[in-house]
Amino acid sequence: MSDRQTIIGVLEAALSQDPACVAQAEGSLATLATNLYFHANLFDIFADRAIATQVRWIAIVTLKNGVDKYWRKTLQNPIPVQEKDLIRPRLLSMFDEDSPLIALQYCVAVAKIARWEYPRVWPGFAEELLAKIHTIFNDRDSTDARRNTMENNTLYTLHLFVKTLSARALPLERQRMREITPLVFSVLVPIYTQRIGQFEGILLQTGSSIAENTAFFSESLPLLKSIRLCIKVLRRLWVFGHENIESADEIAQDFYATTIRHQRAFYDFLRGLADDVVPDDYMLVLRKVVLLYGKLYLDFQKYHAVQFITVPCTKSMLQWYWEQISSEATRLTPVSSDGNAASEPTLEPLLIQGLVLYKNVVKNFFYQADDGEDMDAEVARCRRLIDNVILTPALIAQMAELLMLHYIPLKPKDLERWQDDPEGWIADEDSDYWNLDVRPCAEHLFVDLVNQNRTQLVPVLANLAQQINVANSTNSPAELHYQREGKYAALGLCANDLYDYFDFCQWLQQHAAIDSSDLVVKWRIAWLIGKWIMVKFSVDQRPHAYSLLLELARPSEPLIVRVEALSSLLRCIEDWDFVPEQFAPFVQHAFERITSVLSAVTMPDSRMRMVNFLSALVQRMQREIAPHAAHILQLIPHLWESAAGENMYQMAILGLVTKVVEALGAQSTELQEFVVPLIRYSIDIDQPAHVYLIEDGIDLWLMLIRNATTLSPALITLLPLVSRLIQYSTEALRKVLKVIEGYLLVDGVCVFEKSGPAITEALHILVSDVSLTVRATAVGYNALNVLVQCVPENIGGRTLVESNILWTAFTRIVDRNEAALLLVHHAMFLSRVAVHYPTLFAKFLSMQETNLASTFTENWVGLFDDVGNVAQRRLLALGFAVAIATTNDGVLKALPLMMPVWNDIMSDTGSSLVFFSDIDDDMPDEYGETVVAENIRRQKLLSADPTHKSDIKNKLANSMDECKRLNGVSRFEAILAQVNSNDLEDFKNQLS
Repeated sequence: MSDRQTIIGVLEAALSQDPACVAQAEGSLATLATNLYFHANLFDIFADRAIATQVRWIAIVTLKNGVDKYWRKTLQNPIPVQEKDLIRPRLLSMFDEDSPLIALQYCVAVAKIARWEYPRVWPGFAEELLAKIHTIFNDRDSTDARRNTMENNTLYTLHLFVKTLSARALPLERQRMREITPLVFSVLVPIYTQRIGQFEGILLQTGSSIAENTAFFSESLPLLKSIRLCIKVLRRLWVFGHENIESADEIAQDFYATTIRHQRAFYDFLRGLADDVVPDDYMLVLRKVVLLYGKLYLDFQKYHAVQFITVPCTKSMLQWYWEQISSEATRLTPVSSDGNAASEPTLEPLLIQGLVLYKNVVKNFFYQADDGEDMDAEVARCRRLIDNVILTPALIAQMAELLMLHYIPLKPKDLERWQDDPEGWIADEDSDYWNLDVRPCAEHLFVDLVNQNRTQLVPVLANLAQQINVANSTNSPAELHYQREGKYAALGLCANDLYDYFDFCQWLQQHAAIDSSDLVVKWRIAWLIGKWIMVKFSVDQRPHAYSLLLELARPSEPLIVRVEALSSLLRCIEDWDFVPEQFAPFVQHAFERITSVLSAVTMPDSRMRMVNFLSALVQRMQREIAPHAAHILQLIPHLWESAAGENMYQMAILGLVTKVVEALGAQSTELQEFVVPLIRYSIDIDQPAHVYLIEDGIDLWLMLIRNATTLSPALITLLPLVSRLIQYSTEALRKVLKVIEGYLLVDGVCVFEKSGPAITEALHILVSDVSLTVRATAVGYNALNVLVQCVPENIGGRTLVESNILWTAFTRIVDRNEAALLLVHHAMFLSRVAVHYPTLFAKFLSMQETNLASTFTENWVGLFDDVGNVAQRRLLALGFAVAIATTNDGVLKALPLMMPVWNDIMSDTGSSLVFFSDIDDDMPDEYGETVVAENIRRQKLLSADPTHKSDIKNKLANSMDECKRLNGVSRFEAILAQVNSNDLEDFKNQLS
């Protein structure tokens, strides 16, 4: 059986309904994909119309996927050049494919190949494709159906090609795009123009009875599809194919000028069909055509902001958009007495496009000069056009009024969602996709409009805010509702501009209608407080705001009001001027309100919002939260259970518990039995959830151990996890090592007896890893230093030797193959061992060969100049003092090098040139006032440190006496004879 027949058989198997057969066929296709001429055979199968349609479809799909995987020569098993040469000449020969599914995959495959071939390998692709389009357009022999099919397929392929090309940034590809742009316009604009004319002709022939004439839709739909594809291609070329729009050729300029008129005509036609029964596919294409013109204007404005303003037709285009925004306004806010819901706008995305266009005109850094710089001539011209022609004072006032009365108020559909899906509505409000809905888009435009025209608009808004509840007898209740709602919205949105003109605190005292039956008023009051609290709100008035928000968060209120009230209360708490003592009387009520909302909401995002509120409240209140901690902790088991599978929600809960532990300080020891299971689950690397929870779990663990006064059995059960976490080596490694330090500071002997060997071995592996950064090695050694300080020599010494960690540090200094910045950490550790475990260190040095000990000591002493921290320099000097209490000649040979170091330390004139600074300062910033227990422990450790406590002169004198005793007087005198006489004299003088 030939290769082609084999491939057909596999493709047929891939279409089977049997999953096992399909899986086997997919494996066979993956194997065949690397065979020579496999993809050429796929193209042959697709091109053979005698083969079943489904087989042809899966053949072209497989070819398309193969292009992604194997067409580029840099990939593994690329398609050979000779096979590509077989495919390429026939690639543009199947545009008459009439099966929509097959044609779609074929066009995508062609565009993907062009993506890799153009312009280097196949520089004539664009010209060949355009020639095909031109030939099809001028073909009078083919049937209308065949010509429409070919035109649609070629235009769609061109669209995909141009879309890919416009996303490229390489200069050669950008240049090629600019070169083909005039050619594309010269081919597509006549097609676009003719299809527009044909559409208008059919429309005129049909007359007013469009809905009854089904032939109209079948005849005009192919024309609409062609128009749509032409616009999709030309809009990208208009924006990305011209470096300077003013240099575009006449055809392109004329096309853009006519789009204004064409969009109006299509939109008017769409509005005329709004009440008729029209096929869904027809309405979909017609809507897309109208919106594509808007996408053209938005792209033009985004990438050529200045030229967008200066082209002659922009004014009329923006005026037309404003006419639509104005005419559709009443649809959004119904004022009829029967209270019917608002009717949907004809085309809401069109209104959004208009609002975004105006927003980008109102506030755009392209239209403004930098401070202190002269404005460019083009920018100055653009600014004049905006101020004098496009955004006149009259239009600005009209825009502000229209937006406030009709666009920014809450709509009936918002109130419906308040009843049906309040949590979903809240989530949508918090999202950043403001340009997908009319009201948020209008809000952004309104804010920018007021911000850029403060002198004109702010006094008016301030006056309107004072008259929010002033009724006009000529207005209907619905009109009064929207007027009031619009004023409320404007008052909150423009708080940053109104604060100098408006006293919100005084207004709140007079207008806060908590007992109002109007749901919207209650929601707006809560919303307004949240908007103004961070702008201008006197401290003495804040209790009134707290009381008001807690009243609005009562269980009897609708959920939408309660959540907004608590959200505003959270902003109050997070504000810079928040005073914990002032809020203390409200804490209990706040917890009750939050608990009530937590029991009412169901969405994870809503529960997370409340948990984050609790976290913020605990963090800001600190010690004031202690009486209420039990109330919070009662919520945790239920919250944790409800958060199963919701990793982000679990992270928020862990953060809340961490804040509670931090706030309680030493009192948190009572929570250990409760908190430890949460920690164990979140840091267990065998649990899939650890990927999300491990850092928050370690933060909680660290906070718990810092505040512990003793090691409870629960805390001890977590110790075996430490060594695994060190080897896991996450970004939280430093915190894991801090946890170890915390354990050692609480009870070093107990910790070492339980897990000493495992911890020591894990730390040894860490500091021995040459691939680690200096900082990682430093924090590893810092934990070892704490271990040596907290565990007596008789308990920790043997384990330290058996772990070979001393030998590792020793050989690193001997070899000196690393930077001094890293070697210093090895030297400091050995000095720490020498000071705290002097017997062990002396024995370790005495076991070394003379030459090895000599090299080590010289290098060890030589690192002294690389240390700038005074305490660390003293530690090194003390380590040298311990080292000389030996008979090892290799160590004693370095005495002439040690003597200047001791003189330097005793005279307190050590150099301050710093290459090394202790990574873990004696009292780091992270140990704040709330971590009292660990602060005390670290202070005790610091005060007991020989580098601070020991009299270094006395220590040096004792070490010299011990050296003299061990080596005898004559040998000791011989050793001293090697020391520089001045250094020795200086040493003796300082000791005396």
